[in-house]
Amino acid sequence: MDPGFIDNHAAGKSAYSLGVALSGGGFRGLAHIGVLRTLERYGLQPDFIAGTSAGSLIGALCAAGKSADEIEAIALKVFWPGLLRSQGIRGFCRKYLPSTFEELALPLHVAVTELPSWKTQVFSSGDLASALAASCATPTLFHRVRINGVSYTDGGWGSVLPSAICRAHLCRVVIGSDVWLRSALAAMSGIPANSNHARLLYSRQYVEAFLQCDALVQPHIPFYTFIPNHASIRSLVRNGEKAARKTLAKCPALTV
Repeated sequence: MDPGFIDNHAAGKSAYSLGVALSGGGFRGLAHIGVLRTLERYGLQPDFIAGTSAGSLIGALCAAGKSADEIEAIALKVFWPGLLRSQGIRGFCRKYLPSTFEELALPLHVAVTELPSWKTQVFSSGDLASALAASCATPTLFHRVRINGVSYTDGGWGSVLPSAICRAHLCRVVIGSDVWLRSALAAMSGIPANSNHARLLYSRQYVEAFLQCDALVQPHIPFYTFIPNHASIRSLVRNGEKAARKTLAKCPALTV
């Protein structure tokens, strides 16, 4: 693991059967819902979830015990541009999530970026809304969130696909769901992230995260879905389902 990766909030390493890593990606992150729905339909219940930015929000809803159907219903009710502000995230948490990590049904680990060191840190205990707000803190909009006197920003700077967190906690199988725009554009070149030339197009941290996954789901996300509305939400979820079915059927680590 990269020496800059720090997990000061984990209570200790444990063994888990199935870890799911949900990437950052803004509104595109709603495709994660479809991935989770496919896991449900295959009878694959995650017992460990790691999330970054948008993935941390969807992951928190899953960790709270909500089904994919319930999460999609919530997504259709939310004014997503409102979540671009820290207070919007906190309001979302008050309405749909418990107050602390400890009240979640499943262990959740949230990647954030500490400032000014730009090192990745991980929250897995304490106040849930603060951790989610920090992980989603798009620097160009509301910059940073302070927790216990320390400033944090978007977890995607160092851990856009937090599969390494799953591996660090000894998950037997790790499934990644990747909706990051940069990796999607890089994949269009035809150069996969595990090729010898991958680092010409992908970031180092992404290549390392890619290699930590037993299966990586990469939903096709049309540009028209970038506009938040009910039609684009449903399209994102369907595309997540479709990609997950295709990917999981080929994963030798799973019996689906």
